[in-house]
Amino acid sequence: MKGRKSEKQFTRLLAFLLAYLFLTPFIPQNSWTTVIVQIWLSVTLLFAASVAQNKKKHRTLIVVLVLVAVCLHWLGIYEVLPFSGEGALFLFVVFYALLIHAFGKRLIRARHVTGEVIMVALCIYLVIGLLWGAGYALMDALSGGTAFGGTLLENVQTSKLHLYNYFSMVTLTTLGYGDITPQIPEAASLCQMEAIIGQFFTAVLVAWLVGMYGKPMGRQQPEQE
Repeated sequence: MKGRKSEKQFTRLLAFLLAYLFLTPFIPQNSWTTVIVQIWLSVTLLFAASVAQNKKKHRTLIVVLVLVAVCLHWLGIYEVLPFSGEGALFLFVVFYALLIHAFGKRLIRARHVTGEVIMVALCIYLVIGLLWGAGYALMDALSGGTAFGGTLLENVQTSKLHLYNYFSMVTLTTLGYGDITPQIPEAASLCQMEAIIGQFFTAVLVAWLVGMYGKPMGRQQPEQE
């Protein structure tokens, strides 16, 4: 029962992540719709934090982290505090790294391929993209907008985070359309690292899943922390 409940949680999280990544760009950018998009991001992060850890103490810490990050993010949108936007992006990077660590532990401890294992693997892949997207946005903010260039970034009046999430996903899959490109060596290095991680993750994950699929089915579900 716990395994089925956990699978449903990760299925919902995957749906939240996909909706945020693929549906929000279709929403016209203005003051009201920006609020809607940011609310969706906040809900997605809070839900991810709730399923990341089973131990109450660890879950409390990660929830507090994401709450601080979300608060700073909202303050940064309305420019209430200086550098609140940069602080939020930094905490987003830390939060996504903690998510990947928590989800990765669930994946490694799995004894056979289940629906939960597939959902966790897909969530990890998308969170890797979000981590680098936040990293790109942070680098761009700290560089004064000189780290990246391209047609998509021209005349953008609202938050560029969704654009950097897009750029991160096409870099993770090594598509590289060229509509956003790194302009400084540090940014190019981050892009290179993400492309390598994306290829390694896919290759290793497929090999691991194929190996796990051949194991006999047991009663044990992926271990909970």
